[in-house]
Amino acid sequence: MKLVLCYLPIVIASFIASTTHASAGQVYHEKSGFVVIEAENFSTQHLDDKRRWLVFSKNTPGHNLADADQAHYHDASNGAYIEILPDTRSNHHETLVRSENFTNNAGTMAVLSYPIYFATPGRYYIWARAYSTGSEDNGVHLGINGHWPESAQRLQLCKGKHAWTWSSAQRVNTNHCGTPNTIYVDIPHKGVHTIMVSMREDGFELDKLLLTKDKSYIPAGKDKSETLSNSKPLKKKTQLLKITDYTRILHAIDSFTIENTGEIPYYQHKAESALAINAVKTAYRNKFAHAEYTVQAKEAGTYTLRLVTLAEIDGESTYIVSINNKEIGRFTNPETTTDYQEIYFNMQDVELTKGDIIRVSSKAVTNGKIPENGGTAFARGRWRALVLSKSD
Repeated sequence: MKLVLCYLPIVIASFIASTTHASAGQVYHEKSGFVVIEAENFSTQHLDDKRRWLVFSKNTPGHNLADADQAHYHDASNGAYIEILPDTRSNHHETLVRSENFTNNAGTMAVLSYPIYFATPGRYYIWARAYSTGSEDNGVHLGINGHWPESAQRLQLCKGKHAWTWSSAQRVNTNHCGTPNTIYVDIPHKGVHTIMVSMREDGFELDKLLLTKDKSYIPAGKDKSETLSNSKPLKKKTQLLKITDYTRILHAIDSFTIENTGEIPYYQHKAESALAINAVKTAYRNKFAHAEYTVQAKEAGTYTLRLVTLAEIDGESTYIVSINNKEIGRFTNPETTTDYQEIYFNMQDVELTKGDIIRVSSKAVTNGKIPENGGTAFARGRWRALVLSKSD
């Protein structure tokens, strides 16, 4: 949810000194050498006891702060913009009061922050889409990471009065309107950097900021959309779906050692993260394969054990779990019409001590229902994990 600073009456305008505006879900991100910011989506505002940036849109109420002109949200990008108020000096004939309606010291009044993730470091030229109606409401300072480099101070807007106009000109003593495309910041390295805006003249209206590595780029109209980070969906789990509370997961192919007893072996079915029996070999059918895990000292305790097997359409394999050659559980998969459906078998109040040998065994069987090579297909005794959950 956004917290919007909207046209506060003058009697309560100073009730907050530091304000967060942008929602937590809005994260600016540099894309292909461009950053585009909607000015109203600032992250924080501080040093705003005398002048404050307020959001203007069709949905905000009126205010009684000093202001020299009407709202201009109709032509603003995204239907909203910000203005720094009160505005007590929009033209030369009005009194200049330093550190109140004017400051040439960047970063000292009404400071906004816009955190941005930059994937590409380097020099970025800054353009501001602003609205000016007078001779003294057309200057603003820019900075980065709490610093106010000379290259980003005194952005000036002279042309394009009474309309939203892009400017990247820096005011200098020899040219008060500045030279186009001279405002810039240097991004020293990949990562999050905070672009900052602070007051120079009250009454300044700001709609958008555009940063680009292309010095020749000249924005027009509302130009590009804001470069918000659109995160891709996180990968959802497709295995161990019903395992939600556990102490340790012993994965079949990672944690267990395939026992070398001269009997039939397991192989790793990596696509299913399971151990399986190669039932293509007739000598491996209807015989148990074994895999073992040695309990570590830190795992000693009383647990509920849950064996996660995979049901198979061509047979209902039997599984045995034993500790130190003592059987603690024997299970048979149910019939299924869904291959590799996870099946869960529980063993309650199992006490484990350091050095215990946990063995899981299974065998390849057929239910005679799936024809294959003149015979019937065999289930391969697949199992995926043994889950340890601390008993209460």
